[in-house]
Amino acid sequence: MDLELNPEQRDVAAAFEQVLERESSAERVRAAEDAGYDPALWKVLSAMGAVGVAVPEAVGGSGKGVLELGLLAESLGRHLACAPLVEAATAAMLLADARGQDATLSEALAGGAPIVFCPRPAVDGSVILVPGGGGAQAVVALDADHLVLARGAPPKAQGDLGFLACADRPLRGAAIERTVVARGEHARRLWRIALGRWRLGTAATLVGVAEQALATAVRYAKAREQFGVPIGSFQAIQHLLAQIVMAVDGARLLVRETSWRHDTTAAEWRDAADIAFAHAAETAVRAAEACLHVHGGYGYTLEYDAQLYLRRAKALQLQGGDPEVIWEAIGAATMRRMH
Repeated sequence: MDLELNPEQRDVAAAFEQVLERESSAERVRAAEDAGYDPALWKVLSAMGAVGVAVPEAVGGSGKGVLELGLLAESLGRHLACAPLVEAATAAMLLADARGQDATLSEALAGGAPIVFCPRPAVDGSVILVPGGGGAQAVVALDADHLVLARGAPPKAQGDLGFLACADRPLRGAAIERTVVARGEHARRLWRIALGRWRLGTAATLVGVAEQALATAVRYAKAREQFGVPIGSFQAIQHLLAQIVMAVDGARLLVRETSWRHDTTAAEWRDAADIAFAHAAETAVRAAEACLHVHGGYGYTLEYDAQLYLRRAKALQLQGGDPEVIWEAIGAATMRRMH
């Protein structure tokens, strides 16, 4: 297994990083913070074909893989982008897999308001706190034994939830245009695959968040002086940041290996996606907390960026499920296979 990026993948990652540096600056993020959605940024990402990066060429996508989507997601995390790319790309892949949804898939790839995937099943005909739901024209979600696409006017994003444009979305009702994409076991299978892809893309985003939180902490540790020397010269700070470096590198390798398994159709990719998400989520929160620790009291003030990384990391962690619960499920599944 060779996880070294090839020249084309490096070029894709570099081009996307340049665009995010320009289009998702700290000022742009703060301007979009309340809504959690930057329409101008979304227009740029759509024009680049980012939504269809992992959709087959035969149905209008770029024909790349989840690995390439992960490279884009890492940049999204580093720049705290206010755009639901992972949710939209996951929805597009699901629509491609479902077949018979060509018109909707073309619409999803065309660059209008996003169509997003919800990583939680519906309860009483609604899905709660859908990431990107505050700016989406439609949501793809599992409603009992039906996989549905529900169109409706996007509501206002709810509260301060990591500026992810989270919003509740009804899947039924007079104001909702509801399309059944799949039924029964077929619907549940498609949703489980889509959830794994979403967790992989979100894990890559979390790697980017962790990487930038670490870089922010290092810059501050080099600049901030105490007792006449930079605080980065203190052994306690060095050990703390070194531990984060190792965790971030491990999370990135795990995400990329799992993405490679997905793209080469290895059967075990789905369980590995849960592991990658749980590890990346814990790592991102640890990195963001370390960033705040290095900044001291300043880290909690709105004027500094450190608090932005913690809010995004915690929100993404909660969207994908409590890592402790995921670890328990992984352990239980492993024990069943052993017996």
